[in-house]
Amino acid sequence: MMFIIIAVFTSATYAWFTANRVVSTDRATARSGTDQLELQISETGGDAFSGSDSAAIVQVNQTDYMRLMPVSTADLQHFVYNPKTNENDDAEVFRNVENEKYYYHGRFYLRAVSEGRTDGAKMALYLDEDEEAGGALAAADDGQLLNAARLGLTFDGGNPVIYYLSEEGNIDGAETTNTVLNGTNLGAGQVIDSAGGTFEGVKDPAVPIAVNRITMDDTKVTLPEKPLLLMELNRTYTVDVYFYIEGCDPDCTNVISYNEADLHLAFYGILEE
Repeated sequence: MMFIIIAVFTSATYAWFTANRVVSTDRATARSGTDQLELQISETGGDAFSGSDSAAIVQVNQTDYMRLMPVSTADLQHFVYNPKTNENDDAEVFRNVENEKYYYHGRFYLRAVSEGRTDGAKMALYLDEDEEAGGALAAADDGQLLNAARLGLTFDGGNPVIYYLSEEGNIDGAETTNTVLNGTNLGAGQVIDSAGGTFEGVKDPAVPIAVNRITMDDTKVTLPEKPLLLMELNRTYTVDVYFYIEGCDPDCTNVISYNEADLHLAFYGILEE
């Protein structure tokens, strides 16, 4: 009888208790689609920009990015975590994340340079998925880590955007919705917002990564409906990168524990006349 109880316990799936190894979140690439414009990139800012198309994403928090724990956020500023589940394996107690623990936070810098243009023209910035550029995302070792992962970007501390990295579900239907607020389970598509000082369930702001991603073939570049950002020329933009496991995601279970993923951001700029 004891053996059966242990077997059931060890085979269960639990949101909020998944640890993951995430590697290679350290490169960013930039290029432009016209000779009139150069999209430059830097890991330090200042005068250290280059059009040579690649720079390191410098980690700015102290968390061990080899071991990420589930968190939840609606705005990339206020993250919460669950310290323990109750006897029913529900997550109903939450704490504000301090010192940016449990998620990856990196930074690099972008600027658009166009000689002789002073007429208020701007550069439209997109995510670049072209294979030659490295793509905006590589893959997890078995694909499942990305089912509960999120990629967040902010520019100069504003314009936050959060992306789903996969819209697939875990194998064998390994999902759970055990986030409980005020006695009510949060459903799929909800996260925890703590900006107002209390914990509230709100709609997950994440969007598919294809929303701001270009596609291309041998003859043309196809642009999405809207750019990621309209950049002023000759202005330096601080780009903050967040990579985390969304604890409210039904795919945040032990199935994705100890997965690895490679992340490579790539950007594409086009001059807006």
